[in-house]
Amino acid sequence: MQTNKVHWASLLTLIALGLGVSVTLLIALGMSANSIIILFTEEGDAAGQMISAFAFGFVGAALLLCSWFVLQKFLGREQAETVIKFPFAGWQIAAVIALVIMSVAIGAVVVSTQVTWLAWLFLPILTIAVIVPPIWILFGIGSKDIELGQRWRVFSVFGLSMTLGPLLMIVMEIVLLLAFIIIAAVYISVQEPALFQEIARLRVALENETNEEVILKLLAPYFSSPSVIAVALAYIAVFVPLIEELFKPLAVWIFARKIESPAQGFAMGLLSGASFALVESLNASGAGTESWPVIVTIRAGTSMLHIMATGLVGWGIVSAFRERRILRLFAAYFSAVLIHGVWNACAVGAGFSMIGEVIGKPEWLVNILPATAGGMFVLAVGMFLLLPIANKTMRISSMPVLPSAASGAASSEGDAEGVR
Repeated sequence: MQTNKVHWASLLTLIALGLGVSVTLLIALGMSANSIIILFTEEGDAAGQMISAFAFGFVGAALLLCSWFVLQKFLGREQAETVIKFPFAGWQIAAVIALVIMSVAIGAVVVSTQVTWLAWLFLPILTIAVIVPPIWILFGIGSKDIELGQRWRVFSVFGLSMTLGPLLMIVMEIVLLLAFIIIAAVYISVQEPALFQEIARLRVALENETNEEVILKLLAPYFSSPSVIAVALAYIAVFVPLIEELFKPLAVWIFARKIESPAQGFAMGLLSGASFALVESLNASGAGTESWPVIVTIRAGTSMLHIMATGLVGWGIVSAFRERRILRLFAAYFSAVLIHGVWNACAVGAGFSMIGEVIGKPEWLVNILPATAGGMFVLAVGMFLLLPIANKTMRISSMPVLPSAASGAASSEGDAEGVR
């Protein structure tokens, strides 16, 4: 219904989305131009640059779509308030699996040829084909038959989770990392001045060094230090999950009082996680080298982590706002942090084990990698199995009381009253 009042929620959302569209499309254009220059000069990873350009372009196009539906609300159009469900069907799973396998296989063949222009031409499209459809399917499984709410709000959550949420996360993580560095520098300079001078000399040595193997050898004594490993684990497996699981469902926090049920909150949390996974996975896949098939395949597991964990937090947020179940919010949040933290710890362990041979610890590859890879596999399978179970539980919990049951209850109360 048209109204003379300004709908501030849609206006502010439009501003945020508009800025996001402008920034992402400008970056996409800049990276596209740069990739063309690199392609002809052969002085860099032209395919990787084009993959990143496609990633930003895809996100920009998605934000443009979100802006259109939010604009409908701002203009007072009735269709903006239509309640929607996600268009998901079981056949899509088989179609996506086939698409992903075929795309990874084609990409593997392309990178194996080591023909630069071939990778530049095909890998950007194949990256979209491998990253985006699994996110669609995972969100569809988790939100099946759950009403998502009004169309404009759904697309607001989708858009804000690709823009404002990641921006705040990045700022918070950078601030925290700087705090870690400053505290460590002050402690070392006071307690171990000799080590401080050694690190200063190392910094000078690394300034003009570009050979990755040489850099790793210079850093080897620090990578193998228990203190460094403990700090890295603390930051990546504890503090990063605490920040990300708080800010990923930022849009759910914003609209918490308007979301109708914990089940809908779960679905909106899934959508927030899917949005973040889309941005992160696309931008983390910008490598046009032989490692491309491995990178894009691993991103599928990470996407599932973000979707499931944020769905839990979304359920907790709306439970707290709608049903005053504060403890459920804390339980959901810390469960998501735990899942995310274990996944990140496994990823850190895998990373350290892979560079073990370079830093003089070849036994790490045998001792650590199987455990961390196994841990990530178990988590991925567990989350995939949990998605449909959680979906069914949410749908049952949100089902209205049937009229016959309600009338039966009323009849029983009337009979009891008559007996009195």
